[in-house]
Amino acid sequence: MTVNWRHFDIPLEQHPNYPSIMYHSRQFLIDPILGHYLFHHGINDYEKLTKFLTPSIKTDLYNPFLLNDMKKAVIRIIKAIRQKEKILIFGDYDVDGVTSTSILLLALKRFTADVSFRLPLRSEGYGLSAQAMEKVSDGTSLIITVDNGTSSHEAMRIAKARGIDVIVTDHHEILGMHPDCLAFINPMRHDNNYPFTSLSGAGVALKVVQALYQVACKDFDLPFFEYVELATLGTIADLMPIKDENRVICKIGLQKMNTSPLPVFKRIFDETSVKDVDSSTIGFTLGPIFNSCGRIDDPNTAVNILTGVTTTKQQISFLIGLNKKRKELTKQQALIADTLILQDQLYKDKVIVVFGDFHNGIIGIIASKIVEKYKKPSIVISKTGTGSARSVNGSGFSIVNVINTASMYLTKHGGHQAAAGLSIVPDINQVNLFRKAVQLAANEETFNQAVLTYVKPINICHFYDELFSDIDYLEPYGINFPKPLFYCPPGMLPTFNTFGKNKEHAKLRYNNKEAIAFFKGELVKGLDNSQKVHTLFSTFCNQKKNFLIHSLMVK
Repeated sequence: MTVNWRHFDIPLEQHPNYPSIMYHSRQFLIDPILGHYLFHHGINDYEKLTKFLTPSIKTDLYNPFLLNDMKKAVIRIIKAIRQKEKILIFGDYDVDGVTSTSILLLALKRFTADVSFRLPLRSEGYGLSAQAMEKVSDGTSLIITVDNGTSSHEAMRIAKARGIDVIVTDHHEILGMHPDCLAFINPMRHDNNYPFTSLSGAGVALKVVQALYQVACKDFDLPFFEYVELATLGTIADLMPIKDENRVICKIGLQKMNTSPLPVFKRIFDETSVKDVDSSTIGFTLGPIFNSCGRIDDPNTAVNILTGVTTTKQQISFLIGLNKKRKELTKQQALIADTLILQDQLYKDKVIVVFGDFHNGIIGIIASKIVEKYKKPSIVISKTGTGSARSVNGSGFSIVNVINTASMYLTKHGGHQAAAGLSIVPDINQVNLFRKAVQLAANEETFNQAVLTYVKPINICHFYDELFSDIDYLEPYGINFPKPLFYCPPGMLPTFNTFGKNKEHAKLRYNNKEAIAFFKGELVKGLDNSQKVHTLFSTFCNQKKNFLIHSLMVK
């Protein structure tokens, strides 16, 4: 499917707010091109620009007690600490679950709690299940879930029968009744009083910790820096929108990673030759490394490494090696998925639903790759009946709504607009019934055609270094605030070469500047001087002043 390109609706020089954009650009010492970009995203006055560029812990973090049930939860946690009760933190196996578990574990240990943790293996399924509750050791009197628990109704019944209190902290959409627990902290609650609904699981865990410090009358400014990198990793890796309180967390978190990172992160940066840490580092290096534990191994290992007193070279080598193994497995199985899509012409559907012999740990990545290629929402289901779904960024299409509408064929489901998970009886007839129901549900859901909006036409040859620095200054980028795109009009044909195992990638050279075009090797093969190359690009790898091609047309 093609992606439409378009320029900003109004060029900078013709913008009715041109004087204001120029004034604020000079005031904050940023290029007017980026002042225009910020204005386009609603960051259009002094107060908004100040909060966006220089967020403050003291003024820009909301009161955690605005979250429903926070007071009730904190009172119970303090009681458990004082009475030396056994507390169990129950997390999720993805990066958000690993980081939220680590945040709460470190904080409760700081408050001298008798606390342990457990994350399920992929094979055990998502969330606090009835089976997981049966394994909770006798003597545990308080369970705190992080990044899960909203739909764990059966587990709540077992907990009550065993006399165990449960505090649910989560951020996933609520598709049914609230869990019957002691306290339910979720900014997505329909009776929500919190000003921001898009926190990650790690963000919610951080708010619980903030509340504990407030009640203890302890200053949170310095402790915040102990947890903010973990919250940043969880937020960006879980594809949460980088706005409002998420931006405050991630802006400060990236600054910390660049100045005095946690020892475990510093070792990884050294081993992977990362010099400047930005949102891409989280999305393409740090996130996948920690996700690999939960995908193809044991996520509890990741928590132990993140919360350990020391970090060894062997631990880091293990994580990096595990991620390499995950990458190879992903390549093989993504190819199988694409073969099935072409064979059964699934690309004609509004939502691509693929059922096959896939590893449960990488079905989410495969779904993302299908979305990237076909620009359609995707659901990948393994032979065990475990499914993972992804929507198209910026399309407004809620994949969790569609799954919920077709849930009569499922045994379990949950998630949010951009990503969701499900379980189904692994029978081809049942999957086909679900596939048909999904297509019908998709007809009722809004889907905006993928459009790439560029800020300004600039030839890559003429891209200047100061703009590189200013783009870096606007970090972090992510959902709702992507890195700005530029249009390189056709001129002299760039020189190029392909690379990768199957020559699937391309490197284009514009005089002394390089641009990387991942998975676009086929498009540039056979180029000659009679053809014109149009590209949309962004900056990439700032220390080397390289560029990343997002879309390429040859005419």
